[in-house]
Amino acid sequence: MAVNSDKAIVTLMDARTYLRKSATDTADDQLIDLLVASASEAIAKQLGVASVVSNTYREFQDGNGGMCLWTRNYPVTSVDFASTARDGALTIIYSGGDASFATVEVTASQLKLRKRVSGVVTASTFNLADYATLTALKTAVEAVSGWAITIGTGFENFAPASLVPVPAKDATGDNVTLEVPDEGEVEVELDGDFGKLYNPYGWPRGRNNVCIEYTAGWARADVPQPIRLACLELVKLTFDRAKKDMSLKSETIGEYSYDNAPKVDLAEMTIIDDLLGPYKRHVIGAA
Repeated sequence: MAVNSDKAIVTLMDARTYLRKSATDTADDQLIDLLVASASEAIAKQLGVASVVSNTYREFQDGNGGMCLWTRNYPVTSVDFASTARDGALTIIYSGGDASFATVEVTASQLKLRKRVSGVVTASTFNLADYATLTALKTAVEAVSGWAITIGTGFENFAPASLVPVPAKDATGDNVTLEVPDEGEVEVELDGDFGKLYNPYGWPRGRNNVCIEYTAGWARADVPQPIRLACLELVKLTFDRAKKDMSLKSETIGEYSYDNAPKVDLAEMTIIDDLLGPYKRHVIGAA
């Protein structure tokens, strides 16, 4: 059974080799699989990233008024888009007249519509990736009674996935404007190792006004050896603990006591931390 995770730092075979498993000893493969995924996530958390292995991201940040912003994930291998403004792409309204409230919410992946009629709340959820254009999304939304969308001129063929996330807003008889990022900044300079983006014109102050689309992380084959070793050490540590016979954790009879409860080897954890140390990013401030 292969590691079924895009975020796995090492492969099942890597872990089996590190644990000195023979080619025919596959009884623990499912456990090792789970431990690899768990260790990979733990190490990503230690480094302060979503994934050590390369992935694409779309994130919104507050403009700080300075010339530098740091992406949440690193190292950054490419920046595909960076924007500091927004355009109203469409308006949406609930005009059914029968709802005590109706709300519109956009998440990173969904459009959520809710309404309360006669005390009963109903919800309609649309996966943005299922629709190629805002026109297609409009057709689907308006199939739900009472909802109507008006798309701004020139935005008909925009991808719904480009909509800016917003918390639930009241659409009961009032138009709610949904936005998309404006044209991208073309002169952004990248310091990929640290995920630093330099804008010679500055990042205008605002709330979630900066949209960045980028790729960050290493290809699995290119993950630095110390990070790979830290992952394998963590897999071994947790594997050894999981394989102990814990049928008798503790016993006390008179002055005699026995304790076989699992303990973390602090020395081993220190080794893992030392291996990861050079790859941790420390952002002191923005300039």
